[in-house]
Amino acid sequence: MTTPALNCLCEGETLDVLARRECAIGFDLRFCRSVAVSEHDRDTITCDPPEAEFATLYALTDLGEAIAIHDADLTSAGADAVAAVARALFVAMVNARRDPPDAAQRFEAEQAALIDHHRIE
Repeated sequence: MTTPALNCLCEGETLDVLARRECAIGFDLRFCRSVAVSEHDRDTITCDPPEAEFATLYALTDLGEAIAIHDADLTSAGADAVAAVARALFVAMVNARRDPPDAAQRFEAEQAALIDHHRIE
């Protein structure tokens, strides 16, 4: 099974790069629903599964951050997508542990992310 497109990451970003750069140590699945007041608003909240409209898979970093990776519908296909992404993220985290970035590489990656023209909106 192939990994679905990661709809919460920047275009072209891979789980391998993310896991290594951000020192991902785990993942979390959160059930969410929209609290948007307009069609262009993307505000969501975490909620109980019966109230959820979708689920979001997050990578958890060694610094305690949660980075959204993939939103999935609450359907059988959505569950399959979450399983595929979680499996791929797990493999990426294991591979990243074999060659973790040193402090200088991590600082350089953080600085590059701050000036990356794809992240500025």
